[in-house]
Amino acid sequence: MSLESYRDTFVSCLARLKGLTSASDTYLRFRWQAIYLTRDRFSYFFRGDLNVGKASFFGQQMDLISGATTAVPVSSIALYGATFGLNETIAVYNGPQKSVIDVAHAFNQESMRDYQAEFFYVGMSLVHVGDDGRMGFANPRLRENTNIIFVGLEDHTTADLIETSSLGRWIATDKPMASSEWYAERYYYH
Repeated sequence: MSLESYRDTFVSCLARLKGLTSASDTYLRFRWQAIYLTRDRFSYFFRGDLNVGKASFFGQQMDLISGATTAVPVSSIALYGATFGLNETIAVYNGPQKSVIDVAHAFNQESMRDYQAEFFYVGMSLVHVGDDGRMGFANPRLRENTNIIFVGLEDHTTADLIETSSLGRWIATDKPMASSEWYAERYYYH
């Protein structure tokens, strides 16, 4: 039995993030964050915010050995996301930790670094411009939220080892994942 593949969910989230790297007339407001913790020397942190027509964006590379940080264009999130997508297996985390950094630390502690996973956190809160009077509210707004940690594994052998190890309890086994804490593209009106 192999882990559930969340590659299509990851690609969908990455496409959405790519569209959020500049101001947009699709959204009234948005706030998003993406963190890519690689198995190599560098990790990447991105965020974007749009509120009342004012947009701000941030991209940063961190050297995990020296601690040095370098600004990177926020649009490079597509490139680094595509790099994460090279993992043979993309699963999702469904354990108790809250921060992707805490999750990566706990994962590495538990596995004693035998499995060399990568992590890609996506957090998005989007408020769409359009309203829908059919809902019976005055000016209801469609909201979309994502809060998910993707786990990238180099090969299927590593995925099989993780699935049968104690770490397997932290990986979602159902698709779609039903969780109050971890979800992708959850829509509601408010």
